[in-house]
Amino acid sequence: MELLPKINHKFDMVFADPPYFLSNNGKTIQSGKIVSVNKGKWDKSHGFDYINNFNRKWLKQVRELMKEDATIWISGTMHNIFSVGQILTELDFKILNIITWQKTNPPPNFSCRYFTYSTEQIIWARKSKKVPHYYNYKLMKQLNGDKQMQDVWKLPAIARWEKSCKKHPTQKPLSLLTRIVMASTKPNDWILDPFTGSSTTGIAANLANRRFLGIDKETEFLDISKCRKNEIENKEKAKLYTNKISGFNTKKQFVNYLKMEPKPIEKVALGFCRKKDISSLTKTNKFYFHAIEQNNFVQDFPIEILDTKMLYLYQGGRGKPLVFTGHSGKIKDIKLKHKSKIKGKENSKTEYYYEITLKRKFEFNKEEIGKLIPKIIFKNGGKENKKMLKKYLPVISTLEHIKLNHSVNLALSIR
Repeated sequence: MELLPKINHKFDMVFADPPYFLSNNGKTIQSGKIVSVNKGKWDKSHGFDYINNFNRKWLKQVRELMKEDATIWISGTMHNIFSVGQILTELDFKILNIITWQKTNPPPNFSCRYFTYSTEQIIWARKSKKVPHYYNYKLMKQLNGDKQMQDVWKLPAIARWEKSCKKHPTQKPLSLLTRIVMASTKPNDWILDPFTGSSTTGIAANLANRRFLGIDKETEFLDISKCRKNEIENKEKAKLYTNKISGFNTKKQFVNYLKMEPKPIEKVALGFCRKKDISSLTKTNKFYFHAIEQNNFVQDFPIEILDTKMLYLYQGGRGKPLVFTGHSGKIKDIKLKHKSKIKGKENSKTEYYYEITLKRKFEFNKEEIGKLIPKIIFKNGGKENKKMLKKYLPVISTLEHIKLNHSVNLALSIR
């Protein structure tokens, strides 16, 4: 609730696993043992009005961060799903499906007075009733024996290998989240999970070449998330997990499909450099963009910087023409850093910087010195980039657009 209003970014998809509000001091069976159903204080119900108000508040905030063609998936049971459905309709979402996830290994009913609880519901809705959403119909059909995928999914609950960094009390299986991600997103899409827990959504997103932002108020669960993220940084571990995901016809189908997905257009970053710093550029592979922040929260920074592969520098402004300096480099890594951790910037008025690390030191090509023409750089729109340019923050463009500003082919500089 605190962080969502501060985020200045639009997402392609949202997955939310909000509290079900089922912690009522009851009992259940887990791994053959009788255990409490209580998950934590965050899962205790305070009445019907409380649940409705809670769902209304977070859904309103999330809606503001969704692109017009974005969709949202929300999981639940009878304890909260009816409230969620009601609020979605109230907020003018269009409900597309109600998926029934049938667990292949549900725990038995403890009291033997009810049918075994073996399913959960997942509502799939889109933000706008008039704007079409993305649905990977072809893949879903392939996964269902070349027949239309139905709204009942038979998938296992979490397996032992998914608990390697400890287990979240309401952790969802990677197989379930992978299907959701693949059904409704494209490569490089941004996915938001406002109740991230142990970040199964993020693991599914990263393994599928999507990008992810997760939020949680419990530090214990965020530690599990970090551990799981570190695990898949290991390519062998990532490959092992990818092969274990259920719901595909073969172990290799998921990996092979990812290889076939179209690659997004590569973007380049344009960075402002002071005249006095130009002479030392070829001696370093570091460059810093200052990040405008407010109340210790980074604002007004183009998140697309994380997509860029090349950095080109320019100078000028304040009455002087904008000119490419001729310096460029291939980007290796981009990290957000506080000024206290950057040598020479400890006393800066700017609190945070984005540190760009190049694969090699800056290269200088005299033929690449040329006038920067905003009308061409901002072709096909780009009001946000114009604002960034005025603030000397990075401008994100494509190689094709930059080429138009030069008499030489900049592609020659990319090795």
